[in-house]
Amino acid sequence: MRYLPNSDSCFVCGRINPSGLRVRFQVDQGEVRTIFTASAEQCSYHGVAHGGVLSALLDETMGWAAAFEKRIFCYAAELRVRFLQHAPPGKPLTVVGRMTTDRGRIWETEGEIRGEDGVIYARGWGKYIPMSEEQTLEVMKYLVFDDETVSREDLLPPSSSE
Repeated sequence: MRYLPNSDSCFVCGRINPSGLRVRFQVDQGEVRTIFTASAEQCSYHGVAHGGVLSALLDETMGWAAAFEKRIFCYAAELRVRFLQHAPPGKPLTVVGRMTTDRGRIWETEGEIRGEDGVIYARGWGKYIPMSEEQTLEVMKYLVFDDETVSREDLLPPSSSE
């Protein structure tokens, strides 16, 4: 598995965003994944990870899955989340996303959040709208690459010669 780059200010993956979740995404064989452990500050009720935090994780994971596969970044158009069980804080949760369908102007994805014991806490489905190549290249300027991440070339749009 290889890591994906991040944007320092991103709420989900930003390394220096003091309010953020600070996760690192990995990609392997068409799936994007991360591990997240909710803190008490990221809960809604006592002992229940906030659904908005879990939704943000699914959105970012599924969006990255589509963007990496197509080599074009995208915007969320629709996000559907089904919460199956209350996700506990303090326990590692694995978030996985994959692209399922390319309908041209709409890309469809699916994902899930599960515990180390295999319990599935939430499932998600997303529809994403691809950015233009120009917009993708603009986003690329804000990504942080290092020795552990995929290369910049791995994310460049197919016809780009940056």
